[in-house]
Amino acid sequence: MTNKILLALVLLFSIFTSKAQTRFGLKGGVNLANVSITSGGVTVTPDALTSFHAGVLLETRLTERTLLQPNLLFSQKGYESQSPSSKSTVNYIEIPINLLYEVTNDFTIGGGIYAAHAINGKVVIQGKSNDYDFSAGKANRFDMGVNLIAGYEVVEGLRISINYTLGTANILDNTYLKETNKVWGFSLTKFVGER
Repeated sequence: MTNKILLALVLLFSIFTSKAQTRFGLKGGVNLANVSITSGGVTVTPDALTSFHAGVLLETRLTERTLLQPNLLFSQKGYESQSPSSKSTVNYIEIPINLLYEVTNDFTIGGGIYAAHAINGKVVIQGKSNDYDFSAGKANRFDMGVNLIAGYEVVEGLRISINYTLGTANILDNTYLKETNKVWGFSLTKFVGER
């Protein structure tokens, strides 16, 4: 599944970069990651986990005011809880694809979709650490969802942005218990190339 997504992304890059103005960016920032856990119609949200994301992106101009922005990111997600004392951290390779609209030359808003594959993770419960269990009946490696994003280019080639990512896939392999990711992200992107 991940190979098919990567192949589609490469083809998409090739199509748009061959005829359009494209710039490359290095992106990094802070995640405030959390999950929604639903069982029997009751939803619980633990405390947010402060983590990070980093990666690369391409930004291709489609029209005078619209941009296509595929990303390839390493992103940490998870949550913390005080009662009982626990912390879950899962490392993902994530591919968000956003469509942006330039409200002004410096301010963009937009949204899109993402797909992600969990590489590994740790669960710490009352001081005892275990590897995240991706075996059948435990957790799913695949995640997907939607993004909302807003950014401001403070100087030419340097953008600050905020995004909200809402997972739609159940990251647990469980029919009766649903867990979905949700993340606030704060990023800094350094672009190479002109707009």
